Amino acid sequence: MASLSHHRRSANEKSFEELHADTKEWDSLFLTNTDEIAFIKQLLLSDVFEGNTPNLYENLQQYYDLLEELKTEKIDLHEDVRNHKNDLNGMMECEDISCESFYYNQHLNLENRIRKHLSKFEDLKLNIFRFCTPLLRKND
Repeated sequence: MASLSHHRRSANEKSFEELHADTKEWDSLFLTNTDEIAFIKQLLLSDVFEGNTPNLYENLQQYYDLLEELKTEKIDLHEDVRNHKNDLNGMMECEDISCESFYYNQHLNLENRIRKHLSKFEDLKLNIFRFCTPLLRKND
């Protein structure tokens, strides 16, 4: 998520090229996010936890379900990014500020949704790691 915060200017202060660069960055973030989700799902399904923990499997299932929800949200957002990237081409045909404002607002709304999603994912990931780490089997 830190990579989203290096642009401090608002969307309507960015050029078409900068808006397009944002969408490429979001694509990259979602690809990384996909890999992280796949790894965490494998972790939650693996047999690496101490078996004597009360409600272990129920808790792991709950985390798995939350991860699935975020995965679905990510897929929808990634599709919105692809559509937005294509929509930005229409900005090149704008002849007035209100037309450009439409694209800037669309970009800003999408960026805010992505920030919110990535923040939820980071929080969930941290909670999963905090829960799982002390429960990993020790190699004695």
